[in-house]
Amino acid sequence: MLFEDDENLNSMDYALKELNEGTSDIFIFTDTKKYNKLVTIIQGLNDKDMVKTILRELKKNIGTGGTYKNGIIILQGNHQEYVKKYLLNKEIIRK
Repeated sequence: MLFEDDENLNSMDYALKELNEGTSDIFIFTDTKKYNKLVTIIQGLNDKDMVKTILRELKKNIGTGGTYKNGIIILQGNHQEYVKKYLLNKEIIRK
């Protein structure tokens, strides 16, 4: 279920605040999937070729599994901070 714990709610509140300010339309948050496993979800990246490159680099740098489905990147584990720093460094999102 989405937003079961406060951490997910806080991250979504942050993402919504950023969206309202017009600074970003990319959402990065965690969710709990099967067997209470955390996943990091990145939503809002539109260029499919860029997304595949980003996914490949994130999986390699973090050392985790992940997939791209229906415009959403799903990484195994809680990697919100790393993903945010990575996207900021690549200038995909602005501060």
